[in-house]
Parts: sequence; structure tokens; C-alpha cells
Amino acid sequence: MITKTPKLNRRSFVIGSAAVGAGLALGLKIPFGASIVRAQDGSPEVTAWVVIRPDDTVVIRIARSEMGQGTLTGLAQLVAEELECDWSKVKTEYPTPGQSVKRKRAWGDFSTGG
Repeated sequence: MITKTPKLNRRSFVIGSAAVGAGLALGLKIPFGASIVRAQDGSPEVTAWVVIRPDDTVVIRIARSEMGQGTLTGLAQLVAEELECDWSKVKTEYPTPGQSVKRKRAWGDFSTGG
């Protein structure tokens, strides 16, 4: 069985490589500069877990169920202590599973098991 090897010259190689490179480049999104992630009310987020609002209120998102162990208060106290913020301005909230899916599971699994 005889196979025919195609002739490849430098010009066709450069044109083919440029076409493939351009096709790949058009399919990729390259971000220029840092984008600011904002909470639903427009406040900038420190992370997916912590939001600091313009009135210095700190919102801590906790994605685990509170079942009497004190995790809600304990995690809020840890963050408030690290940020040295006023305890009266610390609030907690539970992100919904829909928010988690929208943000590519930023809070992981919403199970209650250990």
C-alpha cells in the first residue's frame, strides 16, 4: 500500500498556522484588567464569602446549615475579629443553591453531612 505524502512548503505552513492560531484566539476570552465582582445590592465583594457595604456593614455568607453547634455565630465572630469591625454591623446570610450554581459552585456542596 503506497501512500502519497502531501508537499508542505513554508508559505502554506505559515498560512495554516496563522489560520489555526487566529481561530483559537477568537474562541478564547482574554480579560484586560481586573473586574470587580459586586453583590446584588451593588457593594463590592471581598470574596464570595464576605461583602463590605458602603455603610461599613459586613455580610458573611455561610453555606452550611446551623444545627445548634453555633457555626453561624462562630464564623461571624472569627471574620469580625480578623477585620476588626463593629460586631453590631456584622450580618450573616445563607446563599441559595441557585446563587451557587450561577457562580459556578463558589460555596461548594450544600449538604449537611460531615
